[in-house]
Amino acid sequence: MYKSVTLLKHLVANASLGFVYFGYSVGYLNPALQTVDIVFGITENVDYFNGLLSAIMTIGAAIGVLIMPNMLQYFSRRQSLIILDFFGIFGYGIQLVGDWNFLVIGRFVAGVVLGLNSALDPVYVNEFSPPELQGALGSIMTMSGSFGLFLSFTIGLWYKQSPTIDDQYWRVGFSFPLLVCAYRTYNLISNFKLDSPNYYISVNDETNAIESIKMIYQEQYIQDVLKQTKQNQKQNTNQNESYKDLFYGRLFRNLVRISLLACIGQMLGINAVIFYSTQIFNEITNNDVQKSNILNLFIPLLGILGAFLMGFILNRMTRKNFFLLGAVACVLVELPLGYMTSLQEQPAILIVVFILLFILLFSTTIGPAFWVVMPEMVSPKGVCLATSVNWLGTAIVGQFFPILVSSFSISVCFYIFSFAGILGIIYIQYDFKTDPKNVDTQQNTELVILNQ
Repeated sequence: MYKSVTLLKHLVANASLGFVYFGYSVGYLNPALQTVDIVFGITENVDYFNGLLSAIMTIGAAIGVLIMPNMLQYFSRRQSLIILDFFGIFGYGIQLVGDWNFLVIGRFVAGVVLGLNSALDPVYVNEFSPPELQGALGSIMTMSGSFGLFLSFTIGLWYKQSPTIDDQYWRVGFSFPLLVCAYRTYNLISNFKLDSPNYYISVNDETNAIESIKMIYQEQYIQDVLKQTKQNQKQNTNQNESYKDLFYGRLFRNLVRISLLACIGQMLGINAVIFYSTQIFNEITNNDVQKSNILNLFIPLLGILGAFLMGFILNRMTRKNFFLLGAVACVLVELPLGYMTSLQEQPAILIVVFILLFILLFSTTIGPAFWVVMPEMVSPKGVCLATSVNWLGTAIVGQFFPILVSSFSISVCFYIFSFAGILGIIYIQYDFKTDPKNVDTQQNTELVILNQ
């Protein structure tokens, strides 16, 4: 049926560089915080300003995703990705100036680009992906985010344990996203010159729609796929709907469900661990920054493993049961973490194991599956709103987690995350609904094609 699954994988992998940018942007400040505090002169209210640096990017991301529908009214999916890369280069470029004000502005701009990528990439990938491959190809996208996080922590290994104001290595860590953006744009211009079939049908360009379909499908399937694409486009109200339309009927119900799912994922505390893992591990390792940075590397590696496993597991059960399983598993790990971190003599090794287990469980279930299921449940404008909710949740966690740790303890935070998870379990059990998938037709096709 498929002419070149390899080409499709490469196309998705290139688009997913936006998620490499995503993952790197989420993680690069974590190992650099101590250096940034020294170099940029943050000596008072350190917890507040560190929280601000985390929150300002995610606030930008929340704004960025809301821009996407308007952007797509004037530019194609492919053109939009290229534009994002140029602004991504600008956002990180001005951070290299070395001034606090430029750092904040640059992180905000980079956050807007991050948000746009997080909303546009799933739509772009989903429109190119055959239905039976969406879970597998979606796992490439989410694994790319974990790979970006891994790169940020790897580069972070070389930050000094006792940085000085003259330290310049931070510029290396802040420069990597420039290469990611430049490389993706190069491929979009040189190798992937066509947009998705859905886009071409939406602008009544059947000729290019057929050419786009030919990249993936064998000749005998082209007309059938074209017909199905046209039918899908008629059902998609994206071109005419406004944000106001999303607040009525089925569109509103699905928007609320996926948005609450985003809140559950954030309130489980995943980004508290990702943003501040160095500080968390420092408490366990008696402020041995080098050991903490090495432990950081396990977080994205487990994220990659989890996203890979998700690609095989997601279509073997209903979406509801999948998310329910993930929430229950995370709570069962975080409750013991709350207890162990409250002890006067903390079992350091056991705490590290449970933190890494939490990362693996989240990355196998709720984390990556959210990005795959979201475009299945809502239209692109709905994707924007749900993603914006996700980023606002991230901003809240990023701003207040260090303050809560300073005011109370990390143990209290884990108990708060556990309680939020229990509320999430109750919601998923009694209200969360999504269209069930045909497991029999999807899982076997997906597993065979992944090995081609």
